[in-house]
Amino acid sequence: MKIAVCDNNSRKFINDLIHHWENSGHEIKEQHPDHSKHHELRYEQGASEYLAQWADLYYCEDWDNNLAYLYKLYHGEHTEYPPDWDNNKKPMIVVRPLDWTVWLGFCRDQKIIDWVDKVICIAPHIEKELRAHGDFGDKLKVIRPGVNLEKFTLKTKQTDGFQLGMNLGDMWKYKNHMGGLDIFTTLYRQDSRWRLHVRGQHENGTYDPVNWDYYLESRGIKDVVTLYPHQESINDWLENIDILLHPGQKEGFCYAVGEAMAKGIAVVINDFYGSRDIWPYHMTYQTHNEAIERIKNFQSDNWTINRQYIQDNYSLERQLAETDQFLGI
Repeated sequence: MKIAVCDNNSRKFINDLIHHWENSGHEIKEQHPDHSKHHELRYEQGASEYLAQWADLYYCEDWDNNLAYLYKLYHGEHTEYPPDWDNNKKPMIVVRPLDWTVWLGFCRDQKIIDWVDKVICIAPHIEKELRAHGDFGDKLKVIRPGVNLEKFTLKTKQTDGFQLGMNLGDMWKYKNHMGGLDIFTTLYRQDSRWRLHVRGQHENGTYDPVNWDYYLESRGIKDVVTLYPHQESINDWLENIDILLHPGQKEGFCYAVGEAMAKGIAVVINDFYGSRDIWPYHMTYQTHNEAIERIKNFQSDNWTINRQYIQDNYSLERQLAETDQFLGI
């Protein structure tokens, strides 16, 4: 099968899916001809009118401007078409709305809902929001994400039990990084052996970096908190972590949690909307005091999560098999 892919997230969540399809014998393209370069191929995150004519299936990662572009192509709202454009040659349109676009209301236009062929969502609370604002019928299915257990091995490095981690990526308000700092500060004042490792980056041009630095200095934790840039191997970075704290207030899943569990690391997760349909309740907290007590209990008992939970509930193999079955490929 010829499969076209468009993804404004630069394949952040779909590399394993693409490799699976390639290994299954499907032809994958994410590029289209550039006439100024004599039809040489170039990388293109956006949707392409050329690939729309070439593909049997067009996979859109997220319900964003790429899907809107394809819809307009087939409804006469495009200014330039390829010379051999055939409006009847429409590939199967598959879209996976991840999270934020759902809450922004991008998925509520019934005309586009009717036009797409298959919709994949990643969690029950995402499905609930989608169905509350549109009639998706049986074209929508929950397929939970999967963690590639070949990339995340059980932790082997011996640490002292006082290494707390937060793997946050882009530290915007819903990651609740300042709430995580509050929890750590109280923990550290109770026992100065604690250290905090944060993988993340501030949004450019915002108040956050200034507030972050002030907080570390004013609370006396500057020397015990380390902020790490992008890591080539999260598996290696997690070797230094005993317990992962995830203070996020909005998630569709949370690979940071799943990957830590795959390494056998204990996790303490904020009880965000939808969390109880994703993670066991005993892993979550509702107040900072609860988070602190859970962290201390996990630490003193040398308690770790068995990666078997990920194998049983969030394996990559299950995700790929369910996706292929739903799409009929």
